[in-house]
Amino acid sequence: MANIEHVQDRVISSATLATILIAAVVVLAAVWLRSGLIGSEHWPVRWLDVEGELARTSASQIRSAALGPASRGFFATDLSEVRTEIEALPWVASAGVSRHWPDALSITVTEHRPIARWNETALFSDRGEVFEADGSQNMQGLARLSGPEARRDEVLENWQTMRRRLAGVGQDLQELAVDQRGAWTAVLDNGMELKLGRELIDQRLGRFVQVHEELRTATRRVARVDLRYTNGLAIRWADESTGEAEPHG
Repeated sequence: MANIEHVQDRVISSATLATILIAAVVVLAAVWLRSGLIGSEHWPVRWLDVEGELARTSASQIRSAALGPASRGFFATDLSEVRTEIEALPWVASAGVSRHWPDALSITVTEHRPIARWNETALFSDRGEVFEADGSQNMQGLARLSGPEARRDEVLENWQTMRRRLAGVGQDLQELAVDQRGAWTAVLDNGMELKLGRELIDQRLGRFVQVHEELRTATRRVARVDLRYTNGLAIRWADESTGEAEPHG
């Protein structure tokens, strides 16, 4: 029984000692902070080390963004504030910041990777995030997605789904739009336009996939395929300037 009491006394004493030490460290840090002993004059940040695959953001831009918060010194710098300033840069998707003794901050940056344009000025990243950056209007080779802001996630998801289906017939989806009425229009990488309407989008796209080979080998180039019919489709040929589309099926 005496041994158990001695063990309990040691446990209690260790816990008490740990609490006292933590409290002492907190008090000491507060005293140092108030007296300026951990400020920038005594512990300046001399190095801002930048890491990451940077294509559209320079290391100097990242250092400039971090410089303000980092000027408070090694201990007093708020790392979350540094991260916030860096992530405010247009092409930065995320940033990690850590202290490296005795006078450096290590910054790891991940950039947005654009996969498609959204409406007139924005871009979709490979994470499904929408962001804006200077010069996005002039970026070549990206698909153009458009629609009401409230439906942007739906547009992105449909674009990705349709691309997978069209890849089976050797086509890619270059444009996808939904208007205010909910009607969908797609443009393939060969310029062919698909009118999909407001409902049964998957079924109508499947109907196009079924006749794709026949359309591809036609003697006349197809400009538009209207799939808004119950059991068929209508074709407009590229050499037709006016007139009704030709029924098919």
